[in-house]
Amino acid sequence: IYIFLISKFTFGNRITVLIDGTMSVLKSESPELYIRQVIKLISEKVFGSIGWPEWLGGILLGLLNIYFLALANKPFTIYGGFETWGRSLYSTLNIMSMKEAILRNKTSLGDIGLFSGALITAIVAKEFKIKRSRATEYIEGLVGGFLMALGVTLSWGCNWGGFFSAIIPLSLHGYGMFIGLIIGGYLGQKYVRWRASRMINTEIQLDSGPYRRHKSIGIFPWQLTLFLAGLFVGLTSLSVYLFSGGTYLAMFIIGFGVGVVIQRSRFCFATAFREIFGGVEMRRAIRLQTGIALGIIVGASGAAILKYMGYINPDVYVKNLSISNVIGGIIFGFGMSIVGACASGSLWKAAEGNIKVLLALVASILSYPFLKQLRPYIIDTLHPISIYIPDLMGYGGGLLFIYLTMAIWLLVISYYAYKRGVMIYG
Repeated sequence: IYIFLISKFTFGNRITVLIDGTMSVLKSESPELYIRQVIKLISEKVFGSIGWPEWLGGILLGLLNIYFLALANKPFTIYGGFETWGRSLYSTLNIMSMKEAILRNKTSLGDIGLFSGALITAIVAKEFKIKRSRATEYIEGLVGGFLMALGVTLSWGCNWGGFFSAIIPLSLHGYGMFIGLIIGGYLGQKYVRWRASRMINTEIQLDSGPYRRHKSIGIFPWQLTLFLAGLFVGLTSLSVYLFSGGTYLAMFIIGFGVGVVIQRSRFCFATAFREIFGGVEMRRAIRLQTGIALGIIVGASGAAILKYMGYINPDVYVKNLSISNVIGGIIFGFGMSIVGACASGSLWKAAEGNIKVLLALVASILSYPFLKQLRPYIIDTLHPISIYIPDLMGYGGGLLFIYLTMAIWLLVISYYAYKRGVMIYG
């Protein structure tokens, strides 16, 4: 009604609407038609084929991580949920005891929310499609999923728990995996090139590119799709609330938001660390690295406030640091490179119908509960130490350290791209 009255007062039967920097002129004599046109414009921006910019995705992921940290007393991670799912399966087979129920584990609920958000967004955007691959790629998926689980075991987390969500709560151990991911991504790019040179008519998957390469037809009319999506989210949320309570429901909702952001911005850590080394998506990889850096900066700033003001304990999610973090990062980085998906990407791309990534997800879920039991025997021999960055240089100095390291990393890879003749934002 407000849009209709203002347009009538100023433009007669026209109104100019600014949406995401684009001026659009709407013409109508009916307020209902005005609203329909505005909704259509917004839906094209939210669910259109171009997707969201990487910098926006990174900032939103950083903000969502702050909310998760404040409510769950831990940052948003992935593989803790995988462990819960695997243990739940093995407990039914009397192979392993179950620590927590699936709907009583905060990380598990975040993962379920991520998968749900990516699935529903993909369906609404008409991007759900069963994507099959060669048998050799299925083998790569299984091997890569196992390597990712092994890397998580050694580095205290995946690309989230060991890197992105490790630096955010100001723990130095995140930089150990950061170094490993760079090396692992380099080795992964070498492998992808070797495979392409050895196999005839090899298709290198670019499923995380800026444009949708596998656009599917709509499964249902969009009104029915939205209704079913709302029904699914409503029933799932009600089930979580009744079984676990409001705090656990918040974990699911935040995870749902993470899934939406990742799916729409194609926020793939595998692409970010593999393609920066001269890959065909090098330009996009650097934009993804920019999003990652912005997410860490935003998230670390919020985490510093929460810890400094005493809302959460400063020791929250300060993990051990040793050479094991670097080694784990290398293994995980190589594993996600051959799979074509990181930890969050495995949930998002499996939700879109990618069979290879789904097999990698299953391999991680089945292997991680066993591999994690080896962690004390491996890591304790390396004499790890836990380092909280503000203990070394205060909160101001700690944040400045994070800001500078992210800025330096972006400058280095941007200069590398420039020397290779790659225009990032041109």
